[in-house]
Amino acid sequence: MPHTKSADIRLKVLDRCLRRGGYSTSDLMREVNKELEIYGYSKVTSLNTIRQDMDYITNAYPDIIIEDRKSGRNITYSYQDPESSIFKLPFRDDEMAQLSQCLAILSRFSGTPQTEWIERFIDRFSLSINISAEGKFVVGFDECKELKGKEYFSELVTAICNKQVLAIKYKSFQRGEVKEVLLHPYYLKEYNNRWFLLGKEHGYNTISTLAFDRIEEITPVTGVTYIENPGIDFNKEYFSDIIGVSKYLEREPEKIRLWVEKSLFPYIATKPLHDTQKIENESESGYEVEIQVRPNYELEQIILSFGERMKVLYPESLKSRIRERLIESINNYN
Repeated sequence: MPHTKSADIRLKVLDRCLRRGGYSTSDLMREVNKELEIYGYSKVTSLNTIRQDMDYITNAYPDIIIEDRKSGRNITYSYQDPESSIFKLPFRDDEMAQLSQCLAILSRFSGTPQTEWIERFIDRFSLSINISAEGKFVVGFDECKELKGKEYFSELVTAICNKQVLAIKYKSFQRGEVKEVLLHPYYLKEYNNRWFLLGKEHGYNTISTLAFDRIEEITPVTGVTYIENPGIDFNKEYFSDIIGVSKYLEREPEKIRLWVEKSLFPYIATKPLHDTQKIENESESGYEVEIQVRPNYELEQIILSFGERMKVLYPESLKSRIRERLIESINNYN
């Protein structure tokens, strides 16, 4: 029997009816058609389809026995063991609720080009355990629905898994022209509602970071041997000494000391700027907080986002850079 959404729905209904028992083939077809109509699928017009579905159940699940009983002029069908089910899974109610939320979370990635596999998985899994990914969400995510480039997500995941070299037409923020990058893709990273692709550009030893929203086109490349990830742990080590995704290897991690106003400190204390954050001094006006990271654009953005309630104490290079950006910002209002 082909695995289609229509076939899955028929099996779900038949499984439910056979557990209850007392249904003729005509009754089973009527129940199946009710469900198919709800989902917008064509009705079953032949009783043979129902019989073939029951044959599939007995052949695919040898432990399940379908009994037939004479009931007047009709023959009715039921599982020999009413507790049998082709969809039965050993989950408790709380585990089922958690699975439902997992499906809801996974469904965030569906609906974009080349994510049909996610939609098929959700459909099949929802039917199998009789829960819906369209139920009430109890987990919310911050996302930009109009973010350009998110349609590349599935294609890039596939390329990484298949070790596929890619030719990427990319338009950076610094340069106006579109440049073609030959990339060996390794990792996808989300930061501040934007997605980034990390990999090794052909002919270079450093890791390149490409923003999804700057990608113009992706083309698989043949004839170029894929260069394996040289052992970089993107899940832990690579991002451990930076904030965000921009990593400049020419800059070593250094101690950054910040003054934090007292009213802001509870926020900083409960949501640290970085894993290395520690409190150095406390005064009537605020706290001195220290982190050890490589300075980058994302660090500057975080410092500037807190306005007058945070300032850089050292290093002088970062302090000067923030001062320059603030002066430029004030000049915009003069």
